[in-house]
Amino acid sequence: MKQRLMNHGSFLVVLSVLLTFIAASVVMYGKFNTYMKQGVRDEAEYVRAGIDEVGEKYLTKKVGDLTESRITLTDKNGTVLFDSETDPKEMENHSDRPEFIQASQTGYGEMVRFSETLSRQTFYSALRLDNGNILRVAKTTDSVFLTMMSSFTLLGLLVIAILVLEFFLVQKQTTDMIRPINELDLENPLENVCYEELRPLLKRVDQQNRQIASQVEELIAAEAVRREFSANVSHELKTPLMSISGYAELMMNGMVSAENIPEFSGRIYHEASRLSSLVQDIIQLSRLDEKSSDMPFEAVDCMELAEDVVTQLQTAAEKKNIALTLDGEPVTVRGVRQVLYEMFYNLADNAVRYTEEGGAVKVFVGRQNGRPCYRVEDNGIGIPKKEQERVFERFYRVDKSHSRQTGGTGLGLSIVKHGAVLHHAEIHMDSEPGRGTKMELVF
Repeated sequence: MKQRLMNHGSFLVVLSVLLTFIAASVVMYGKFNTYMKQGVRDEAEYVRAGIDEVGEKYLTKKVGDLTESRITLTDKNGTVLFDSETDPKEMENHSDRPEFIQASQTGYGEMVRFSETLSRQTFYSALRLDNGNILRVAKTTDSVFLTMMSSFTLLGLLVIAILVLEFFLVQKQTTDMIRPINELDLENPLENVCYEELRPLLKRVDQQNRQIASQVEELIAAEAVRREFSANVSHELKTPLMSISGYAELMMNGMVSAENIPEFSGRIYHEASRLSSLVQDIIQLSRLDEKSSDMPFEAVDCMELAEDVVTQLQTAAEKKNIALTLDGEPVTVRGVRQVLYEMFYNLADNAVRYTEEGGAVKVFVGRQNGRPCYRVEDNGIGIPKKEQERVFERFYRVDKSHSRQTGGTGLGLSIVKHGAVLHHAEIHMDSEPGRGTKMELVF
């Protein structure tokens, strides 16, 4: 920053000094030039007045020595009769000079001529006398270019002095400017905003601090969930594995009579099926946690999926004498077909599992306020208010005493929740113990 300020400041200083110098030189020189020209005109008038008074004999070398201007007198044909600086006999005819021609025609003429190097300029003022002769007065001065060039040494010294002063000022200014920035409390950047220009940046820093703090909290919470999930998985897997191992060991050691072998085999099959369902649910949850980008999104007919779900659960419902019905109209959503199917299946499966014999489960597919909707409603055991927020946690069961009988893995509603996040859907729940539960997915 210090170097950039120095570079920019130096450029502005040099540019300002140069422009100011050029402008001042032009203005001052213009004023001087005007006065000089007017002086030459006046001087020509004075000389003419002298000639009118005493005649052309007024023009003598003494008169020429009284002024720095050059006085020249020619006849009407341009022949030089007198010149204050040069012998008239050595001078050429002036009839072709612009000021001579103009004075001959109009009575007065003037002209500015520059030297070949443009370093000097001469102003000529010519008057026609009463006898037709031409009086010319000329004065030579430095041109504006030479005047400016002669001042460059002084200008250079002035620029160097200003740059040296600027160096020390920039050093001090940048130090004073940077000190409050270095002392900023980046943990609480908005508590002491030293420069209003920094407020947008400090707001972003504050937002990032909040985001980082939020992300840290999320990571801590996710780590806690992961540890809890790992512990629950270990427990849930250990239970069926121990059962399978125990039953198999009894059968291997011949401790089960022949008539009891079918019962023990059924228990092993039941535990193995439960273990398989648990592993599948864990794998599905892991995929949803990763939000894998390779999941194929497509247009999915929700009514078609609901029909498959009802068909799959019809047998389980009939065993409990539960009336499982499907109603509504076809609606289409864009999503992952397999994930949507598992979401629909888990909601309906939970309703069948936790509805007493002789109950009813209603599945509806259609639109709610113009949005695609999937709804499952039952008259089962219901969910207490204090537990409704926790039913979507992994391995959480409302009916813990009958969890083994229902056969659920405790991951169904967690899969529904993660699937809803993936599809930007809303979950609405209305439940009351003893009166049943209504679950809605609104896309």
